[in-house]
Amino acid sequence: MVQKVDSFTYTVEPFDDDFTGRLSWAVLGKHVLACAENHAGARGFDRLEKDGHRYLWVLSRIVFEMDEWPRRGERYTISTWIRQYYRYFTDRCFDVADANGKIIGRVFTIWAMIDAETRRPQVLEGLFGHTFDPFIEMDRPCDVRPFSRIRVNKEQAAETRHTYYSDIDENNHVNSIRYIEFILDAFPKSSFEGREVSRIELAYNSETLCGDTLQFFMEQAEDSDWHVLVRKNTGETVCHSAVTFKNTKN
Repeated sequence: MVQKVDSFTYTVEPFDDDFTGRLSWAVLGKHVLACAENHAGARGFDRLEKDGHRYLWVLSRIVFEMDEWPRRGERYTISTWIRQYYRYFTDRCFDVADANGKIIGRVFTIWAMIDAETRRPQVLEGLFGHTFDPFIEMDRPCDVRPFSRIRVNKEQAAETRHTYYSDIDENNHVNSIRYIEFILDAFPKSSFEGREVSRIELAYNSETLCGDTLQFFMEQAEDSDWHVLVRKNTGETVCHSAVTFKNTKN
């Protein structure tokens, strides 16, 4: 039987946590992406060079929902699987479990494979010379709320940020997880005192390159929800995000 789900165990090391002692969003996000690449690589479709073209996976959408957070010194496990695929996109799910196996978080992602030169999405079926079908896992729950309808009407940017060398990944654009850090940095530190972010979603529209300038437009949707629009200073939309806070005890 083909193994459909892979699990990877981590420990919250010193400096993996934020000022509350919980695992940071940045480290969690990087581990989620690493799990996706390792799972795909073990099945022969992590990346591809074919007919003189190089093809890359790019993240189209991502939603994190965290009920609890591991703290420094605690172990946690991320499990990942492919839920289904379409002509141009594939759905990938993740569970985050604590050291006792209790599910404390869930992640849902949508990916596309693009031509590295043209940046255009590719038809997935047959691209690798084999089908995704043996690896699809539709029976395992992927209980993440649907994407929000994100609307931001603010005309004045709450924050402006330049992009630098350390923001860029091997695809030569700003790493997908860096946007989470950018967005959370747009909130004052007091926003995270006595509260934690329990859900983050991002829908990516275009790429950001080194040296671009980003503007962040923020609007409170409900008491605990914020909608964020990220644009380049040229006016081009980069991504939409929704951030949900919940009260907590440190």
